[in-house]
Amino acid sequence: MEKNSNLLYKLHLFKDCQNYNLSLWECPSFIFLVLGVLNITAMVSTYFIANRYTDQPEIVALIVIVVSAFIFILSHSITQGFDKLAQANKMKTEFVSVASHQLRTPLAAIRWTLNLINDGHVLSQADMTAYLTMVKESNERMIRLVNDLLDVSRIEMGHLTFFPKQTNIYVLVEKIVKASAPFAQANNVTLSMEAPETLPNVLTDPEKISITIQNLVDNAIKYTKGKGEVKVSMEADSKFVRVAGKDKGVGIPQSQQKHIFK
Repeated sequence: MEKNSNLLYKLHLFKDCQNYNLSLWECPSFIFLVLGVLNITAMVSTYFIANRYTDQPEIVALIVIVVSAFIFILSHSITQGFDKLAQANKMKTEFVSVASHQLRTPLAAIRWTLNLINDGHVLSQADMTAYLTMVKESNERMIRLVNDLLDVSRIEMGHLTFFPKQTNIYVLVEKIVKASAPFAQANNVTLSMEAPETLPNVLTDPEKISITIQNLVDNAIKYTKGKGEVKVSMEADSKFVRVAGKDKGVGIPQSQQKHIFK
């Protein structure tokens, strides 16, 4: 029982480092523990060695220098661990900020549409259908954003699972382009797709690849300022299907490109 309790205590002690994907030698709590043990061991060892080698002080000095150097290296590791924790915290803060902004857009569209309907204006059947369609699309976009947030949580916990199966990539991308057309039109962007219908099926997780392509299309539309064009193209490439997007948006600064897959 005591052994299990100690194991649970250790797991609890280093759980935060595991959540932030820090290795054991980058975990501040672990390194502090090692430093404490090392300091106690160094002091006790130095005492006994000094008593034994009183006529050879250079041996004692050498031991003290080696231990001090090791402590310095561990202190540097602690600093790096805290830096990584700070970076992870900053990225989470930025992510929450971006997610909040993304959720605000469809919410504002829904509120504007409902206010317009509720103001008592006489609307034709066609206008009413168009407004309700807009509300539905904004609601679906919010659901996708919430699912993205849940996926981020699953990724951090290491619980994100993939279910690959044979997928008609042409039909999948075509649906995404058609669903994004109203969003593109509202942003004065022409959205088009260029691909042969004879593309082979691919082995992939259709849900995850849909999210990936949807995000790329949404970003291309969103960051194209003024009148522009977004073109999605696909072609067979050896054993794969290459999906590419072309737009005239602001792009990603070179200094930020290293963070794309983080």
